[in-house]
Parts: sequence; C-alpha cells; structure tokens
Amino acid sequence: MLRLDKFEKYKLTFGPTPIEFLPRMTAALGGKVQIWAKRDDCNSGLALGGNKLRKLEYIVPDAIASNADTLVSIGGVQSNHTRMVAAVAAKIGMKCVVVQESWVPHEDAVYDRVGNILLTRLMGADSRIVPEGFDIGIRKSWEDAIQSVRDAGGKPYGIPAGASVHKYGGLGYVGFAEEVRAQEAELGVRFDYLIVCVVTGSTQAGMIVGFAADGRADRVIGIDASGTREHAKSWGRNDQAAFGSAWSSFAGRNPG
Repeated sequence: MLRLDKFEKYKLTFGPTPIEFLPRMTAALGGKVQIWAKRDDCNSGLALGGNKLRKLEYIVPDAIASNADTLVSIGGVQSNHTRMVAAVAAKIGMKCVVVQESWVPHEDAVYDRVGNILLTRLMGADSRIVPEGFDIGIRKSWEDAIQSVRDAGGKPYGIPAGASVHKYGGLGYVGFAEEVRAQEAELGVRFDYLIVCVVTGSTQAGMIVGFAADGRADRVIGIDASGTREHAKSWGRNDQAAFGSAWSSFAGRNPG
C-alpha cells in the first residue's frame, strides 16, 4: 500500500480531476484503441492550474517548515511551472524569484511580455530573463538567483525546473496513480497504457512509482518534449534522478 499519508500536503487543487473519453480522437486514430484524457488542466482555480500543482502540494510544507521567505525557481520564458510557483508564493505569502531562460526559439516581438510570463509578473514575482538556451539540469543561473536572495538578507527555498530533482517532487503523481485506480473502478475500465508528456521527469517518475503497485510501471509511456537527442539523453539522466527522489520519499528515507 502506498503510504502518502505519512507526508504533509498543502492543498492547492480541487480534488480528483475528471477522466474524459475522447470519441473523435478515438475515431481519428482508427477506432481500435479507446483514447481517454485525465483532465489535470482543470485541477485548480489557482492561476489556471496544471500538473505542477500536484507536485507543489507536497513541496510547500517543506518550504514553510524551512522558514524561507522566497521561493526561487527556473523555467523557460513561457514556463507553466514558473507561473505556478509565482501563484503558490503569492498564495502562501512568500516572495518569489523566477529565472526565465530562452528554452524555446521564438521570433515574436512580445513573446517575453505576454502569456505565462505576464501572469507571473502580475502575481508579484521577480521574473529575471536570462539569455541561455535549453537545459533541464541544475542551472548556474538558478543557483545565482538563490544566492542573490541570500545576499539581500532573504531566506530562499529552491525549487528546480519542473519541481523535479526534489525529494518530494514525484509524490503528487504517486497520488495521481491512486486517484486513477479509484476512477477506473467507478468507470468500469482499466487503462492498458498511460501516456504523459515529459521534460524534467518527475511527473512520469511519480506515475511509475504509483502504477508499480498494480503492475503497470512499464505501461507508463513518456513522450519526450525536449526536442533534440542531446536533450532527450539529458532528460533520461534527470528522470532517473527524479525517479530516485520519488522512490526515496515513498520508501520513507526522506520523511521531512
């Protein structure tokens, strides 16, 4: 049995997200395989929600316990993750610094002034654009931002890109697996494969741990969105680290 109840959780989501059958996509793909969608895009009223909130629900208690006053994270210019970190910081009364690197090539003159980055700034975050290319490792720009908070007399709490490579980063998607199992029982279905977009790794890592409980760890298929072979290899190493973090937390070696 997965003992997520041993970990503190700060509620940021509405609760279980709906699972929706997609008949037109099923038909478009030949009709032999049924396609369903788990609507984690509808999981919260906080800054449009999304998968990062499941992760942050288990990270926030650790940030509060650390007596930090500033959340510090990193992503691309239009990062969903940095938007959510900014929203969470505003909700819990902390300051926020986010590094926004040039992870996606763009020619739009207002790319760095609209969308997610605009919302991030409206929520009070100190958004710092850094002209560096895509990399999902631990970035010097992020470490420099953390140090800048210390230098200014603050107490930072670092959250890596995508809330991955963090001891609690995978726990939310261990819980996701438990949620899916309960919904499968209600719907009278059992999903053969679970397909997820992957960049930094902890969403899939948590799902692998969660679905291992019913023998479906190898049925969790990640679609790499990093865009290049080099970055895919980097993602693979990062995912292993994220999976290790998720499993260590589940096993109780990082109880907080």
